[in-house]
Amino acid sequence: MNSLSLLLKKKNSRRQFRKKVHLHDTSDLKKRLIFLAGVIGFHSLAMVFFEDLNWWQAFWLTMTSASTTGYGDISAATFWGQFSTIVLIYGMGITLLAQIASDYVEIRLSRKEMRIKGRMRWDDMQNHILIINTPQYDSERYLELLVDQICQTPELVDVPIQILTEAFPDGLPLTLRSQGVVHHTGDALEDGMLESAGADTAKYIIVLCRDNQEIHSDSLTFDILHRIKALNSTAFIMAEAVNDSNRPRFKDAGAKAVIRPVRAYPEMLVRSLIAPGTEQVLEDLFRHQGDHTIRLNVVLHNVVWAKVVTTLIQKDIGTALGYVHKDGSIVTHPQAKSTIDAEGLIVLINYDQAIPSSEEIRRLFNT
Repeated sequence: MNSLSLLLKKKNSRRQFRKKVHLHDTSDLKKRLIFLAGVIGFHSLAMVFFEDLNWWQAFWLTMTSASTTGYGDISAATFWGQFSTIVLIYGMGITLLAQIASDYVEIRLSRKEMRIKGRMRWDDMQNHILIINTPQYDSERYLELLVDQICQTPELVDVPIQILTEAFPDGLPLTLRSQGVVHHTGDALEDGMLESAGADTAKYIIVLCRDNQEIHSDSLTFDILHRIKALNSTAFIMAEAVNDSNRPRFKDAGAKAVIRPVRAYPEMLVRSLIAPGTEQVLEDLFRHQGDHTIRLNVVLHNVVWAKVVTTLIQKDIGTALGYVHKDGSIVTHPQAKSTIDAEGLIVLINYDQAIPSSEEIRRLFNT
């Protein structure tokens, strides 16, 4: 109950802050502008009647007086004209102009601060990557790696990036801001927050689990996916699932790809955005029950790489991914027609597949 009260208090405080800034932006400045327009109008009218000026001359005199320019080409000569200038311009107009200028500067600084702190909606954000949530631990480092991978991927290099999170209330780290990343401070489960972050106009949406050590994080991700679905978003949605059994539920809720939260390798996540399905292949390499790689210590001389690959496949041994050069370096995915001299092979096999001996492999190539 206490945690719920604190959450509600936090959300109400955020709304009150935004409301206060909004009122300052639209109300106080608007009132002063209207008041200034009235002062200018009354003074221009006074100059027409007391100084016998035409409307343009009256307006010109009013503006040069209010702006303290004072060209001196036209001036008030009568008592009532000068009195009107003292009261309306010197007493009110100049003061209002100073207040308006001060308010304008303050609003600009306030809006800049709000943008830095992620408390303003980025209305020009279209076809962007929206990252929802941040990892609970070492979030800054993870985001740096993730954004770096996105920026290095040709298909994504020009796509804007926005983060929806509560993790950076004082602003994103400079390392992220320098890469053009913006953020929106808030909780995706709060009403209207996904719309503010442009979930309905995003091209890609990445829903990170809040805590990869807590299985209940999947419940929050599931709720977020349903909220995105309600917006009729056409984005490609990638979600992290702590529990593998929740994958079908996430896909039913609109996720096009589901991946385990592997914090050390954000490359897997990026690959799933541009090549859906590859995340499953990559994940299998990290678990015993899936396909995994082995090293076969076999010496091969003057063998065409294409023959190595096709022979291993035809004999139902596995898929050759690379070989160990005689100097100990690993050569991955060589050209099909290249001739190799190897001291070992890197082969992808199924977990329940029998591992052949080096002698059996050597005999296949008659070396």
